[in-house]
Amino acid sequence: MNKLPAKPLKVAFESQPVVLQLNALESSRPLPHTATSSIKFLQILASVATVGLVEPLIVVRVADTDDRFRILDGRLRIEAMRRLGMNEALCLIATDDEAYTYNKHISRLTSAQDARMIAKAIEHGVPRERIASVLGIEVNTVKRRARLLDGLSDEAAALLADKACPATTFKALKLMKPSRQMEAVELMCGQGNFTSAFARAIVAATPPERLECDAGVRGKRGKEVAEQLAHLERELATLQTTVAQTDERYGIEHLHLTVSAAYIATLVSNERVSRWLKDHHPDFATQFETISQETRDARSGSDSSGPRSKDFHGIGENRPGVASPR
Repeated sequence: MNKLPAKPLKVAFESQPVVLQLNALESSRPLPHTATSSIKFLQILASVATVGLVEPLIVVRVADTDDRFRILDGRLRIEAMRRLGMNEALCLIATDDEAYTYNKHISRLTSAQDARMIAKAIEHGVPRERIASVLGIEVNTVKRRARLLDGLSDEAAALLADKACPATTFKALKLMKPSRQMEAVELMCGQGNFTSAFARAIVAATPPERLECDAGVRGKRGKEVAEQLAHLERELATLQTTVAQTDERYGIEHLHLTVSAAYIATLVSNERVSRWLKDHHPDFATQFETISQETRDARSGSDSSGPRSKDFHGIGENRPGVASPR
């Protein structure tokens, strides 16, 4: 077996981070006017003011210069540092001038991960006030987030660790006993629906013996239960609509695929077209021939077996459970 020639991997960054003056950094486009008034920017501003720059900036050298750098990632952090009167920042110098990797492939913290991080920081003795100032939130919000997973079983919390769930969903799940929590979380994961309305609807459909004794749901009025059941019905109706739309798109795309495959089969059957493809694009010719053969096989199979996906009936034919017209 022939071994592939070993090629050294290209290094993505220069070996050591450097401290650069902010005046030496330039951006390919200005910040939007709404960026500096967003919650995200205010949180970055509070974090930099409290603990300084945590994550180095990503920059690349400007061509034909030694003292100018273009910002690939960190424009909001630079703006926060400038507003705080800072003049220099720790930077990583990239070897490729591309910003897609840094701006698109970002792992966002979910509510469960955020709650676990805050709770662990409090366990290690970090004051709640300092956490609030770093994150740019109220102290009461820190306390509420730290208790977000209290009352939720470890198995259910593990399943929701990387899911984008609002805090109200966790609140609804904690009204149920651990075994019911697992069933509810598995249902939510299966449906891909983590809304609080769906979670409350599951709570409403839960037998009283599977609810926590102090959940306060045993004595709910019939009107409240009816409202939650109505939420469940709306969620199921939305799911049915989504399934119907998917089926419709599948039918249209399948039709386009069938027409395209038949057209390719017609082209390949032309000797002049087939010969030109083999002479100029042999790889395309092989793929087209494969598609043409599969189309002929599918067509012959369909002719021999008839419709397979649905049971079609002519008008007036007798069907089970349907009376014939008289």
